[in-house]
Amino acid sequence: MLTILNSRGALVGLALLTAVGVSACSANRAPSSAGPGNSEATSSAATAGPAATTSTPTSPATPAAPHGIQNLLVTSTIRADLTAAFVAQKGISSSDVAGTYPGSVYYAYDPATNAYWAVAQFKSSRTAPVSVLVGFQDGGNFGLFRKAGAAPWQVQIKTSPPACTEPQFFPRAVLMAWSLPTSTPTPTATNSFRC
Repeated sequence: MLTILNSRGALVGLALLTAVGVSACSANRAPSSAGPGNSEATSSAATAGPAATTSTPTSPATPAAPHGIQNLLVTSTIRADLTAAFVAQKGISSSDVAGTYPGSVYYAYDPATNAYWAVAQFKSSRTAPVSVLVGFQDGGNFGLFRKAGAAPWQVQIKTSPPACTEPQFFPRAVLMAWSLPTSTPTPTATNSFRC
């Protein structure tokens, strides 16, 4: 009986240490895959599901990043503008798009060139035809955006993995502001990744 109590006490102690360790790690954990540069506003409406496209800004912009790039807050208006530009570029109906994936929209401004930059990954709607579903495969649901001043958004649809397309489209300083990779990966002995 004493051995069982000592074993139970040791297990309880071990469980407590594990819980404390896990809480300490979660409090100081590394940023999620979205990265610290992700400037999406979060609200219960923004994370409620596919049809949610509104967000509640908490501040107009984050401080300037490398080379004066301003990592801007993604508002519902910006999200709607990006979706409209993406839909027009793809030649699909707006009803074929159910919004953007959480953590996929980044938005920045470069005051030196008066250019806005953005990237977003779009979700197909439940009623989208098979042709749209096929067109959203293999990165076809990503839009890379550039806008000079008040001009309309210029869109490029990704046709290869993000690690290949983004460093070729965005200035390095913009990718740094978003904490995204700034160069294409090099194939190694353990991966055969090719752009």
